[in-house]
Amino acid sequence: MNLRLYQRNTQCLHIRKHRLAGFFVRLFVACAFAAQAPLSSAELYFNPRFLADDPQAVADLSRFENGQELPPGTYRVDIYLNNGYMATRDVTFNTGDSEQGIVPCLTRAQLASMGLNMASVAGMNLLADDACVPLTTMVQDATAHLDVGQQRLNLTIPQAFMSNRARGYIPPE
Repeated sequence: MNLRLYQRNTQCLHIRKHRLAGFFVRLFVACAFAAQAPLSSAELYFNPRFLADDPQAVADLSRFENGQELPPGTYRVDIYLNNGYMATRDVTFNTGDSEQGIVPCLTRAQLASMGLNMASVAGMNLLADDACVPLTTMVQDATAHLDVGQQRLNLTIPQAFMSNRARGYIPPE
């Protein structure tokens, strides 16, 4: 009886070893293929001949090759400041550097209505009232990100640069 149990247990161990070895071989092959995937990516190229026979008649598509999804212009977006909904407005977006794509053009009045403390930002009073405020360069650690799919402008401004307002504050105007 003990001999049969011993033989059965050793057979089960051999089967388990083979299954585990097969699993690890498959896992190694999958990891090897996954590691090669980023190396094989190529730059995007949009062939204008797909749109028209004459490539000169087609608009410049090079901005889409760099990941910039929208051309500069005015778009209606939902503005979120520090993950809180502020308003839905028409915001003008200008061309930024190659990494940023397009950047929002917000005036001093718009930023003040959102709660930015103008006195805490150095050089803010030197700008014209209707000038575009370079938010990410003037306010330390501030970010501006446009989510094109949701038409949402996410602004992040540190609390040190914000006015002290109660939560749910409604401006009197």
